[in-house]
Amino acid sequence: MISTIEGLAGCVKLDSLMLGRNRIGRNGLDDLKGLVECPTLVSLDLQNNHIQDEAVLPEILQKLPNLRVLYLQNNPVVKKITNYRKTIINAIPSLTYLDDRPVFKDDRRNAEAFARGGNEEERKERQKIKDEEKERHDKNHNAFRAMMAAAREEKRLAEEKARKEKGEPEPSQQKKSEDEKYEKKLDAIIEA
Repeated sequence: MISTIEGLAGCVKLDSLMLGRNRIGRNGLDDLKGLVECPTLVSLDLQNNHIQDEAVLPEILQKLPNLRVLYLQNNPVVKKITNYRKTIINAIPSLTYLDDRPVFKDDRRNAEAFARGGNEEERKERQKIKDEEKERHDKNHNAFRAMMAAAREEKRLAEEKARKEKGEPEPSQQKKSEDEKYEKKLDAIIEA
């Protein structure tokens, strides 16, 4: 039945505040101004209240410098803020969790791109992220192939050295051909 947040100025170590399912917001932003007195807040649960004023974002939430986790769902304001999730993520750089899911690095990049230039800019950012992921994958794949080639060469040199020390003859052409086929099969598996 809490309707107003107040008296938090002396709570210098308060980092989590769970106020879901109350009556906060019926009197506008005045019900929430007490949050600004507590800049140490990291986690804030305001879901299922009566918060309607869109100014809650610049006037209250953006003034909480350590805010990492925010539950604001099931408040009328969620429907009023255009592109709610992207807008909140872009407005609060420290946020790592919003409502029902985490804020991943790619979510943040997409939200920032959307804020810069709408859907078109976000599409470009998504493609850029996809290209970067492919580049990382290709780099790792090539490094693995190089490691495999180096290991094969090391093994071949060790076998050759051992064979010479024992005075054994060179392997037959058939053996060399079988080894090459094996290496090609291994390369095909690595490629897949």
